Amino acid sequence: MSHISRREWLLATGAAVASVALAKHGSAAVQTGTSPAVGVPQPVVDTLVFVPGGFFQRGTTAPVADQLAAQFGYHPSWFAGEVPAELVDVPPFLVRKYPVTCAEFAVFCAVTGHPLPKGWLNGQMPFGLHDHPVSGVTRADAEAFAAWRGMRLPTEVEWEKAARGVDGRMFPWGDVFDPSACRFGIDPAAPGPKTSSVFAHPQGASPFGVMDTIGNVAEYCADGPDSTDGWIKGGAWISTEIVNLRCAARNMSGAIVNPSAFYGFRCVKDLA
Repeated sequence: MSHISRREWLLATGAAVASVALAKHGSAAVQTGTSPAVGVPQPVVDTLVFVPGGFFQRGTTAPVADQLAAQFGYHPSWFAGEVPAELVDVPPFLVRKYPVTCAEFAVFCAVTGHPLPKGWLNGQMPFGLHDHPVSGVTRADAEAFAAWRGMRLPTEVEWEKAARGVDGRMFPWGDVFDPSACRFGIDPAAPGPKTSSVFAHPQGASPFGVMDTIGNVAEYCADGPDSTDGWIKGGAWISTEIVNLRCAARNMSGAIVNPSAFYGFRCVKDLA
């Protein structure tokens, strides 16, 4: 009896599923009716949310930064990258409602031949994580996926506006932290998956209806503090400090070539 590896199976079935979907729908959203079977690559569903153009408050005001420093025992310099707050005019754009999932990235790799994420052993998508956000990717990997979908990564200001709305709130849902609204504080040594399904925290929706921006995986932005580091927003499953889970938090920049277990991404699309 012959056997094929999961990688070979992904290449065969994933390419077939995706090619049929793309042939029918092009780069538009591909809707699926039922939840996917565990381990089965699914067509990519670009469910997009409209973020209107206009001004929003980026960053943190000095009084709020001082308050946070006192409340959580940080030196005020911890918030230096966020202060002063400023009004930024952002053109309208479309943003993916959810982070890119493992299943979606598996289809991308199957169709294009792009390398699988770090940590996917023996060419296999991790069992049971089809609807978890993909991680173990570099920013270049994220950019390649986005380009394949006719999109790009968000700039930091686009990400922050999509996550917090226009009223300067700390979290997508308001100013009071809700531990049930995101995946955070997971011990890296604990057994079991570290991420959760991108659908697991509906109460974490932003004012625009963008989901899972806080916790789970921190998300790559297109820009950063320098040419080798990128802004990585939203905190992650490994985050334990609430101040690092705020929309404005700017202390999680990282090397763009680092395929971390807690870095993921979502895409945005320009309006014609």
